Formats: sequence, C-alpha cells, structure tokens
Amino acid sequence: MSDFAGMEDLLQDFLQEAHDLLSDVDNKLVDLEREPEDKGLLNDIFRGFHTVKGGAGFLNAAELVTLCHLTENLFDRLRNGEMHLTPELMDTIMAATKGVRDMFGELGQGVQPRPAPDDVLNALRAALDSGAPAAATPEPVAVPAAVAAPSAGNGPDWQALHGAVTGQPAATTVASTEVVSRAEVSPPAASTPPPYGRRATDKPGAPQAAGQGRRVEERAAARENTIRVDTARLDQVLNLSGEIGLMKNRLTSLRADILAGKTDSDTLHALDQAVSQLDLLVSDLQNSVMKTRMQPIGRLFQKYPRIARDLARQLGKDVELVLAGEETEVDKTMIEDLADPLIHLIRNAVDHGVEGGEERLAAGKPAKSVVRLEARQEGDHIVLIIADDGRGMSAERIRAKAIEKGLISEEEANTLDERQSLHLIFLPGFSTKTQISDVSGRGVGMDVVKTNIQKLNGSIDIRSEPGKGSVFIISLPLTLAILPVLLVLLGDQPFALPLSLVREILPIEHGKLQEVGGKATLVVRGEILPVVSLAKLLGWPQDAPPEYGVLMQTAERSFILAVDNFAGRDDAVIKSLEDFRPRGVAGVTTLSNGQIVLILDMKELLSDLGSALDGDGRGSSMRALEFS
Repeated sequence: MSDFAGMEDLLQDFLQEAHDLLSDVDNKLVDLEREPEDKGLLNDIFRGFHTVKGGAGFLNAAELVTLCHLTENLFDRLRNGEMHLTPELMDTIMAATKGVRDMFGELGQGVQPRPAPDDVLNALRAALDSGAPAAATPEPVAVPAAVAAPSAGNGPDWQALHGAVTGQPAATTVASTEVVSRAEVSPPAASTPPPYGRRATDKPGAPQAAGQGRRVEERAAARENTIRVDTARLDQVLNLSGEIGLMKNRLTSLRADILAGKTDSDTLHALDQAVSQLDLLVSDLQNSVMKTRMQPIGRLFQKYPRIARDLARQLGKDVELVLAGEETEVDKTMIEDLADPLIHLIRNAVDHGVEGGEERLAAGKPAKSVVRLEARQEGDHIVLIIADDGRGMSAERIRAKAIEKGLISEEEANTLDERQSLHLIFLPGFSTKTQISDVSGRGVGMDVVKTNIQKLNGSIDIRSEPGKGSVFIISLPLTLAILPVLLVLLGDQPFALPLSLVREILPIEHGKLQEVGGKATLVVRGEILPVVSLAKLLGWPQDAPPEYGVLMQTAERSFILAVDNFAGRDDAVIKSLEDFRPRGVAGVTTLSNGQIVLILDMKELLSDLGSALDGDGRGSSMRALEFS
C-alpha cells in the first residue's frame, strides 16, 4: 500500500504551495541577514514554517513536522527578543531550509521523508537550549527546487546545475504546479490516527507500492502544463467570445440576404462593417488569450537571492542581489526556459564579476558589491538586465585568452572590434579563470546561456568597462506563440523571417558588390557586410541574381540576406512540426489565403555555414559566404 494512496491531488497541491512558501522564506532570510532585527521579516518567516508544518501534519509527514517545529520555535524566540541572530545561527537556519526542501523531494516521490541530518537537528536543539547553536554544516549553495521537473529537451536540468554550482549531487526535485494558496491547515493531534499515510509498522522512506511512483510522476507531469490565471482575464475572453458569436450571427444573416439577391450598396456596406468588426474582435480575443499565458517574472526572480547569498558566502564575498521589474509579465513557457540562463549569469556575476572585499576597498569601492537583476517590457520585447559593479571585462584580455586556448587565430582576433571581442566569452571552452573551482573555470556555462536564449528567438548583448562592471542584456519576444515575421520570396515561394532580426530592407546593386577573400560583400554606411544568398542556404534553384537584401542582425554578426522580393509583414501563429523538423525550420504558419509558409530559423541555417561566414564559425563578421 502506498504512503499517500488516495491523496495524490492533496499531496501535489501541498508541495506546490509549500515550495512557493519556502522560496519566499529563502528571500526573506536573505533580507533578514541584512536587517536581523526586522520584526516583520521574523514574523513572516515564522508563519511560513508554521504553515508548512500544518500541511505536513495533515499528511502525517512526522519528520518534516519535527524539522519545521524546531525551526518555528527558533524564530519564535528571535521575534520575541529571547535570542539574537548570528552568522552561525543563520547557517543553521539555511541548513534547515535545505533539509525541508530535500523532504519535499521525497514527498514528491510518494514516500514519507526520512529524518533531517543529525547535525542540523542537533544544531537547532542546541540553539534552542542555550541560544548558541552548535556548528551545523549547511550546503554551500542550495539551489531551489521549486521548478518544473526536467524533461528531455525541455527546461533546465536542475540536478546537473546543482552539481555544477556546488560540486555535489543534488537532492531529488519535484514538479511545479500553479495553484491558488489556501489558508493554513492545523496539524492533527498526535494521538489522532491519520486518515491516510503509512501504518505504524512502516519505516520512513519505505519502498513505494507498485505503480504508485508512476501515478505520482504522471500527475506531476500533467500539472507542469497548468498556469494560474486571473479570473478577470478569463472573463474578458468569455465576453469577447460572446461578441464574436453575435457577429457570426450577423454575418450569417447578411450571407442569406446576399444569396437571396439583395446586393444593394447598404447590404454590401453592412457586410464590410461586419467583417471589419469581426477582425477587431478576433484580434482582441487573440491578445486576451495570449495574456492568459503571461506570468509575472517575479515568480522566477524570487529563487535567486538565496542562490546569490549562498554562493557569495562560499566565496567569502559580500554581495547583494537587487531585483527590479518583478511584475513584468512573460510567457509561462519562456519563464521555465529562462531559469537555466539566468542562474548561470548570476553565478558568473558573483564569481567572476565582483571582487572580494579587500580588492574593492583598494579600488575605492564599497566592500559590498551589488548585482542587479531587472526585467522590463520594451514594445513587443522583454528585456532582462543582469548588471554588476565589479571589475569589468577587458576586450584585449579576452582576445588574448581566446588565442591562447586556440579558439581563434591571431588574424581573426585582429579583425574583432570591442563588442565582438566581448562576445568571445560565449564560445564553448572559454574561461579566464586560471584555477578550476567548484563553481567555475571549466569553460561551461556561458555558451549554454547563449544557446538557450537563441532557442527562445532572443538575443544577448554585453557592455563592460574595466574597473566599473559588466552588463548583460537579454532581449526576448513577448510571447513564443505569435511571432512577427517578414515574408520574403524566392521566385513565387514565400518564406517567413523573424522580424526581430531584421534591421532594414535595401536593394542590391550588383555593381557595388565587392569581393573579399573570394566572398561577396556590400558596404552599407561604411560597414562591410557579407551577402548571404537565401537560395543557397536552402539549396533552392535560382535563375537570376536576387535584387533585394534584408540587413539582418544576430547577437554576434550582421549580414545581408539576398532574396528575390517581399510579400509583406505578418504576425505568424507558430505551429510546430511534431513528427519531424528539418534543420533550419522553426515551424510553419498559414497565410490568409490558406498557403502554408515555413518559418526559418536563421541562426541554425547560418551555423551550418559558419566556417564560410566567420572563418571557422567563431570569428569576425567581416567574412562572407559565396554569393550566388
């Protein structure tokens, strides 16, 4: 018999609510470390542990109740002034929250959690007995597990990430579910037999009954696709659906009149008005439906202050992570895929970017460094900024390190400007660290950031000044469901290009084409740009030289895409290719005339020809593909 037979729904609801509460507690603990006498923070943290304890008691998770009860009592004394927060006590508390999270992982597998580590329990009891805790041994960096369980090719691998950050294996994580929080649930009396749960003869962590683990995993996987939606947004969708229904009736009536021979100007004018109104209603409905997918990015941001705090403490640095724009809304699927890149950037800011206290004081800076994580909406894009006030990056040093590691040649390095030099840090295997540590130096991480951002049809840029700090700027489309595209033609066949990559459209004057290294280039306002034939990229027949060019800009290069003509701009509803996806095709969309159009993945197409464009795919944008 399973530990939670018949309670799988309640268990998953508890885990999601408890994960949200613990993430909030983590952030408040980071704030409390800076303001140890803040009664409001102490009360909030006390209530968080009390709520988790209540739900754990209802599920008969005795060991989780014990750990939460000890921690709750500790905060009761802190808020009553009977104890005072010390760095050692904070380490014990952090170790306790890590133990709570590990127990969540066991609950997610459908088994009762095992007892917390003895050193954590002993440290808590010693603190309660004497006010001076024994030295607990917390994990140096505890990565929150309140994210969706990873699946193949979708979402961050938190266990691998934990290992990269701490050098230690990660605890099992559980799937994330969006639910509305409920009131606190008081635990049943100790003498009251639980309605469900393990029998008195069962041991903590006993093997699951056959099939129980699969059922829990299946429910968890199903809940990964749920989101929390404001009822006002659903009401708006319902109202618009009703108006569209009325307009459909109006069009049906007009159709009957026209079929009956009533084709006077008033009838045709009424038809034209009805079609225009329907177009507006459908557009409004589309926008409203898209908004139901939008979630505040603060739900992702709240995981990072604890991570930054633990890593900084491990490295002996004083770092404050400042959050801004947490109310900015992003497509839910995008939030999940952003978790991995952001944790890499924050980790690198704390490890590589900011200096230690003595070095900062010697440079005339405050001992405490500040890392800023900000989100804001700019037009139809979301901009994420990760900035630090650290040592900054030297373009010259980065070029030298890339040459030293054999990533580029000296000739290629000489063609790079400062921006292109900074982007060398995204090359696989690049690292400026001379010593490998648990958190950096292996040359992995930044290339993952770039790859994952590109998968979201986004771009990443860098600004840095030695001695003053670095800024990473990520630009993402507002939603992945609708993509603004430019329709280009090869002969009569249209193809769709992401509009976010398009800078301008220009004619190709063949007399002005220049040959550089056997490749075609064109000078645009003093900038030498390679000319890339779309027909050649696709292996498409081309009877005559193309007459038009699309000046396109990716994160690391600019180029001119040569096409035959244009068919306008459109907002494409992306449909993925389920059974197969040809390389260089992001998806398909349907035009108003019913024609199916391929949406091209330019980054993937260009990566196949990187050696022609950039020498070996890693160097200057001064090189070019053959023009045909």
